Amino acid sequence: MSATITAADAPLLHLSGVGKTYRMGDATVPALREVSLTILPGEFTALMGPSGSGKSTMLNICGLVDHPDCGTVELDGADMGMLDEQALTMIRREKIGFIFQGFNLVPVMTTFENVEYPLFLSGIAIEERRQRVNDILAKVGLAGLERRRPDELSGGQRQRVAIARALVKMPKLVIADEPTANLDSTTSSQIVSVMHNLGRIIGTTFLIATHDPRLTLLCDRVITMNDGVLQ
Repeated sequence: MSATITAADAPLLHLSGVGKTYRMGDATVPALREVSLTILPGEFTALMGPSGSGKSTMLNICGLVDHPDCGTVELDGADMGMLDEQALTMIRREKIGFIFQGFNLVPVMTTFENVEYPLFLSGIAIEERRQRVNDILAKVGLAGLERRRPDELSGGQRQRVAIARALVKMPKLVIADEPTANLDSTTSSQIVSVMHNLGRIIGTTFLIATHDPRLTLLCDRVITMNDGVLQ
């Protein structure tokens, strides 16, 4: 089943007939069933559905972490199925940011170093790295905490570091998996506002798997998934 939108803009992300099946012992489990989806540049989109509905598989394929068994995935008008692993790695590094439920920060790195790391991998010059890291940390409300390590930060602060890390390279697409699941309601609301506001400022497109109604209220679209099908 398809989730489509009407617009003159060229899509940033387009999936057509995407399917994915996993093998568990002697059984095969279909995670995605010929899914088609179009997401435009700058959209703030939520993906909702019960556990086991295929949301994580969907995010992995949209983020070029996993490969579909059938169908096509296009990012920026290019067919990702035509690229080798090295090229896909470079696209993930340059165009896609990831925000995880468990933060996934490097514990021995400071706040500054965690956010700087994607820029270091991309070969950005040190002065530009410093400027961009300081700028994004100020935007997420972490100015003054640059030297703290993750275990010296609250859950909300760690998630802000994760958001800053995802956005510091100014990606075209951010994939977020339950980014507010481990936070209290007040902190969740703050994190939702930070993501939404920064997405608008930077022009980044968000695809977010979530059960948080505070987040869906700010979304341009809410897509529901069940049994590997978009509804």
